[in-house]
Amino acid sequence: MKRVFQLIFAFLLALGAVMMALDSCTPQPAQRESAPTAPPQSEETAAPPVPVETAAPVEEATVEESSPLETASPAETPAAKSMAEMTPSERAAAWGLPEPPAGVDLSAREFKLANSYNSITDQRPNHSYGAGVIVDAVSDEAFNSFVGDCIAAGYGVNAFRGYLDYWTVLENYYEPEVYAHGAYYAASVTHVPGCNDHQTALCVDLRLGAGDAGIDFRGTEAWDWLISHCADYGIILRYPEGQESWYGHACMNPCHFRYVGVEPAKYIMENNITLEQFMLLYDWDAIYVPGVN
Repeated sequence: MKRVFQLIFAFLLALGAVMMALDSCTPQPAQRESAPTAPPQSEETAAPPVPVETAAPVEEATVEESSPLETASPAETPAAKSMAEMTPSERAAAWGLPEPPAGVDLSAREFKLANSYNSITDQRPNHSYGAGVIVDAVSDEAFNSFVGDCIAAGYGVNAFRGYLDYWTVLENYYEPEVYAHGAYYAASVTHVPGCNDHQTALCVDLRLGAGDAGIDFRGTEAWDWLISHCADYGIILRYPEGQESWYGHACMNPCHFRYVGVEPAKYIMENNITLEQFMLLYDWDAIYVPGVN
C-alpha cells in the first residue's frame, strides 16, 4: 500500500513539472503599458504606396525643376535695386523719409540750384523786389509776406541782401579775400563765383535790427518765429547746420532763406533735410553730391 502512494506522488510531481514547462513555452500577450500604435488610416486619408518603378532618382533632378527663389539673382530682388533705379517714394523710404509730394517739377524756376558742387553761369532773374531787395518775380510775394508778417508779429527783421550777379560775387566778395588771404581761405569764408545761392535770385539774407551785429540772431524769439512759419510761405532755411556735406561749405550765412514753393518747403522743413536731398528724391542725376551719387 505504501508502495502505491509513492508511485502516485511521483506521478503527480512529474505531471506538475510537465505543466510548468508547457506554460513557459506559451507566447504571452502584449503588456498594456507598451507604446500605443498609430491608429489605422481611413481609406480617404491613407496615402497609397509609391511604386518602386515610378520613383524618380534624386540625381535626375534638373535646374528647371528648382524653385524660382533658389535661382533668382540678387540683382533681380528689390533689396538690390540701386538708388538711381528707385522711384521717389522708394528713395524716400530708403532714407527713412515719408512719402514726398507728388507733381514736383525740378525744371521749375524755384529749383535753380547753385552750391559748391554745382556751379551756374550768370543767372539773370525776372527782376522784382521782395522785402526790399532784388529777387526773382516768382518769389517776391512770398518774401514780402514772410518778412512783413514777422515785423507785424513784433520782430524787427529786415532783408539786407538778395540777388547778386556773377561779377558782383567775384569782385566784391571773392577776389578781395583771395588777394588778402589766398584762394584756400577765400573759399572757406565766401562763395566761389558761380556757386553762390544769391545768383539764383531766389533767396534773401535777414538780420535783426541794423548793422553786422544782427546778422546772426539764431536762438532769439525772432529766429524761432521765422523757422516756425517760413514753410507756410514756401521758404526754407537754406543752410541748416550739421548738413554741410550736402551743400559743400561751412554755414557762412546762418540767416539765409530760400524760396522753393509751399509743398516742397513744408516737406523739407518738417523732415530737416536740405534742398539738395529733396531734389535727389525726384531725379538721381539732377545734381551732384559727393559720396551720395
